Amino acid sequence: MYPRSVAALAFALLAAALAGCAAKPQNIRIDAPVAVSPSDLGRGKTVWLRVSDARPQKTLGVIGDLEGRYAHVSVEDDPSGVLYQNIADGLRKLGFEVQPTPGPDGRTLRVEVRDLEYEAVKKTLTFDSRVKVAIAAHAQHGSDSYDRLYEAGQNGTAPMLPGPEENARAVNETVSMALADMLSDRQLVTLLAN
Repeated sequence: MYPRSVAALAFALLAAALAGCAAKPQNIRIDAPVAVSPSDLGRGKTVWLRVSDARPQKTLGVIGDLEGRYAHVSVEDDPSGVLYQNIADGLRKLGFEVQPTPGPDGRTLRVEVRDLEYEAVKKTLTFDSRVKVAIAAHAQHGSDSYDRLYEAGQNGTAPMLPGPEENARAVNETVSMALADMLSDRQLVTLLAN
């Protein structure tokens, strides 16, 4: 009788562990502070900042085991408002004044989230994760303009399926990397500051 109760207990623990590993759909909230070294490059110039989400779909990708249980990861809420604040904070640290309407001298920075992908997929003994971000910027001052696509990404491997906090952190860190790259682009900042 004793071996049967041990076997039953072991089976129950295994079932509970497997149920805990099941992937669940996740909606990630974007909040990507931008690391910018304070400076006076902007010299108080006013920039009309516009931010939009131009992604063709809200789903970022999948997490889990593609041969079994998996779920979708998405950003359902429009991240434009939060990203506007993150980018505006970075521009202010660079010495610019930021406003959501046209300024007196036509300095404009239009930012679009073009692509945002995330997946954490089971391989043989690990979960491989991948994040990819593409953010486009169009800066204009008078007849001068500058366009560039800022891309960032990172890959990782973990012994277990990453949890919701780890997924959100990976996505937000990668968005922050792309935004920091944008705000450290000397050509973009110089065009807005002249």
